[in-house]
Amino acid sequence: MIQTKRNTPAILLAATLTAIACGCSSIERTAAGTAEVKDMLGRQVTVPLNVQRIVGIRAGTLRLLLYMGASGLIAGIEDGDARNPRPYLTPYPHLQALPVIGPAMGGDAEMILNVRPDVIFTSYTTVGDADALQKKTGIPVVALACPEMATGARDTLYASLRLIGEVLGRRERADSLAAFMQSMIRELDERTAGIPAGSRPAAYIGGVSYSGAKGITSTQPYFPPFTFTNSANVASALDKSVISHVKGTYIDREQLLMWNPDVIFIDESGLRPALGDLRTGRGLDNLKAVKNGNIYTLLPYNNYSVNYETVLVNSWYVGKILYPEHFTDTDLRAKGNEISEMFFGRPVFDQWLTEHSYRATGK
Repeated sequence: MIQTKRNTPAILLAATLTAIACGCSSIERTAAGTAEVKDMLGRQVTVPLNVQRIVGIRAGTLRLLLYMGASGLIAGIEDGDARNPRPYLTPYPHLQALPVIGPAMGGDAEMILNVRPDVIFTSYTTVGDADALQKKTGIPVVALACPEMATGARDTLYASLRLIGEVLGRRERADSLAAFMQSMIRELDERTAGIPAGSRPAAYIGGVSYSGAKGITSTQPYFPPFTFTNSANVASALDKSVISHVKGTYIDREQLLMWNPDVIFIDESGLRPALGDLRTGRGLDNLKAVKNGNIYTLLPYNNYSVNYETVLVNSWYVGKILYPEHFTDTDLRAKGNEISEMFFGRPVFDQWLTEHSYRATGK
């Protein structure tokens, strides 16, 4: 029987700033009180110099805007953000009372017009769709990118932050946030890079959410907390043809039995179906991790695209679980509050644990 219990366990880098500058958009001021920016789709967009009201549509966009300290500029939110307890909304409960601008993944043009934004930010779109929305509303549409964090695409994430900074006049904020992320990733690497391969437990992440909760066979071969801690992710051996950042990556039960990982982590968003899978038998109850009680949950990884803030908190937690002797000085609550304060301007780790949680499971 699997029982659950609670376990609640900025440095600016010159190299980071150089990386941010590479491939990033540029801003060109005009005499008409506007500026030209190049968005993440390569489109030239004319935006006002003094932006007072904005909206973010499609997955991940509102999150990036909140990272950039723009909560006071948000004029409306999509229906999915209004109804769901996403980690990035925890610091800003007032946002869920704002006017709804339409359904998830794009909103509604007329409802967007009703809240009178100066700029529409979007993601996961195409040049054609962005141009069409801009033409229909008469409002500048700026495309961002919300890439994976451990696949070599972090520079794209930093470029998106810097693009927002250019439009909103907050470039220093983008630089400091990117440098903070790089600093944390570097420290995690330094703590774990020298651990012998034979001392690295075989680890697996299941229950990863993609457009809703998924069970134990939903995984992530490029799971950032494993990558940042140099951990042995058994799913990293999967053929790239079965891996999808958008639709998710899935294995069958037999594959999990073959891997038989030492430690299993479960994304909290998929905790119920994943634990249900493990309890149904069919061999999964014989996994080493289940027998030894080495099953732990993590704060949501995907929740309308990647939660970059919880990725970092989860990375410290994974490090403490897999390599406790290398993280004896790490207080997870202090680290969680440090990260949330950097991303959102206030420490909300305890609130995250109220809405979600870290749990360790026993036999």
